[in-house]
Amino acid sequence: ELQDVSFAYNERQVLKNINLVIEKGKTIALVGPSGVGKSTIADLIPRFYEATSGSVLIDGREVQEYTMESLRSHMSFVTQEIILFNDTIFSNIALGAPDAGMEEVIAAAKVANAHDFIMATENGYNTIIGDRGIRLSGGQRQRLSIARAVFKNPAILILDEATSALDTEAEKAVQEALNNLMQGRTTLVIAHRLSTIKEADEIIVMQDGQIIERGSHDDLIEVEEGVYKRLTQLQKIA
Repeated sequence: ELQDVSFAYNERQVLKNINLVIEKGKTIALVGPSGVGKSTIADLIPRFYEATSGSVLIDGREVQEYTMESLRSHMSFVTQEIILFNDTIFSNIALGAPDAGMEEVIAAAKVANAHDFIMATENGYNTIIGDRGIRLSGGQRQRLSIARAVFKNPAILILDEATSALDTEAEKAVQEALNNLMQGRTTLVIAHRLSTIKEADEIIVMQDGQIIERGSHDDLIEVEEGVYKRLTQLQKIA
């Protein structure tokens, strides 16, 4: 829950009095133009930044009451910037879990729609992927990062523009993997392509650091002169 949260970078006000509740197991989507504060909201939850004023709470407790380790151990992030290492596919999925077994890693890869392409590589799960995953395509790299999130089995999932850098065909496979990952988890999605968030439980529309519209996709496209309605029409034209 965000209670009356404001945030400023130096003198620049980025968020103004944000009130938002994300119930357990629900998917909330943040939409709006670049620079309106969507990613900043996502960054306040794991305490990458601290709110200038107001409170960020998880299970009714302020995030400052948890240790950083316990707070972040319950979260996974899938972002546009994919962080992979010059190591095996297995090690990239099981990052931070030295006791991981092959069965668990394969199960995570299957949820992420990654198992088939992994088995087609020269050494399967023991294939070295090169610095930042250079030997894989963009869609394959993103599915590996999703497999890593599945493997971690987080309670809270933060997806920040996770498909925006992909072509249409790769996006379809990745979106399917994300839908698998989101099942039963508390999810915050920052989306540029509105087609990917139609099924969200609530869509939050932001402008100038404030929430200006909120509701389901069906509710928001009925709002005359609404910002969300205009954005969906522009994307259809595009």
